[in-house]
Amino acid sequence: MNHDAETSGGPHAPPRLVATTGRRIQSIDTLRGFALLGILIMNIPFFAAPYVLENPTAYPANGSFVGGERWIWSLSHIVADQKFMTLFSPLYGAGILLLTLRREERGRPAGALFLFRSLWLLLFGLLHYFLLWDGDILMVYALTGMGAFLVRRHPPAMLLALGLILLSVHMFIMLGVPEGSEELVRELERDFHGDPEYIAHSIEIFQGPYAGQIQYRFWEFGDFFLFLFGGWAFWRAGGLMLMGMAALKWGVLTAERSDRFYLALALLGMGCGWLTVAGGLWDKMHRGWDFYHVSFGLGYLYNYWGSLLVSAGYIGAVMLAERREWLPSLRARLTAVGRMAFTHYILHSLICGFIFYGYGLGLYAQVNRAGQMGIVLAIWLFQLWISPWWLARFRFGPLEWLWRTLTYRTSVPFRQATP
Repeated sequence: MNHDAETSGGPHAPPRLVATTGRRIQSIDTLRGFALLGILIMNIPFFAAPYVLENPTAYPANGSFVGGERWIWSLSHIVADQKFMTLFSPLYGAGILLLTLRREERGRPAGALFLFRSLWLLLFGLLHYFLLWDGDILMVYALTGMGAFLVRRHPPAMLLALGLILLSVHMFIMLGVPEGSEELVRELERDFHGDPEYIAHSIEIFQGPYAGQIQYRFWEFGDFFLFLFGGWAFWRAGGLMLMGMAALKWGVLTAERSDRFYLALALLGMGCGWLTVAGGLWDKMHRGWDFYHVSFGLGYLYNYWGSLLVSAGYIGAVMLAERREWLPSLRARLTAVGRMAFTHYILHSLICGFIFYGYGLGLYAQVNRAGQMGIVLAIWLFQLWISPWWLARFRFGPLEWLWRTLTYRTSVPFRQATP
């Protein structure tokens, strides 16, 4: 999506948000690129093997929970689990605000355009889910974003308050699950402890032919959709989108606050957040990965709320780097990745599907955590290299161009103009 900015001020003065200049806001693209790469850390285990995020001891196919494998999981949990989704969702909310602001300041209605845009994203999400990977988040953004669109004009303090309320709804849902559905709890507990039948069935499906995987996703779609919109993603993603709108209105995402503000945000956010999540990890280990404590009790809440602090710290660090012009080469590459985030998100599924599933190399349930992180690093290096190369030749990533063309119902220029 396009973001617009106007540069003014001294060497470290950030761009002011102006919706009619036709230029992107680099700080938002950089942050999106950072989030896109980071989210693969937590997505790859779901490609690689049967996996329950909250209990790393359950599935030996992901690597035994000792030594280096234990350190890899623990560090991933502290620095990445829920942290990068907690960056992506606010950025999507900010994007809603930027898109509609640009249209409305030009005297054009934004509602119909945003509806078309969301419906196309919903279709992309459905295709992604059924054809590539059952961990799709695009459907959540498409449908949840429609609700966020309706309250976009509220003042930032109200958006922040509404966002926190939505986040709290999910918390109370999780705390009430054990009393609300005994059958669901028994099923979750069986999977939490590594049900052998579930493991064997998953390996059979994902090491098998492509047609069987599509059929499996059709069977699972009802439960998947109910989980997303009834229990988890609608509340969390929706709340974070509203918080992203508030952050944009306050100038936080456009590097308009002071260096001191971003330094404090980085240090306090990451420091307090990492300590909270690490404390929660120690608590869960100390309790022997007790199912009820980890899934529906205090053990669940450490990372749920701690991830907000960590993600705020990441925003502070990236915005400070933008203002001080640190690591210019890396930031330029992250910006390019961020401009192609939709394409790269789907590319993650294409690459990982080929590596792990039966229609490709068939390495499902055969790569431990160290190997998975090696694959993550290789994908990062490829995407950091290919993104600037592509954008030097084309104006958009291929899926960004397609989405834009479908939304505006007219073909937009794809290639960069030749000098």
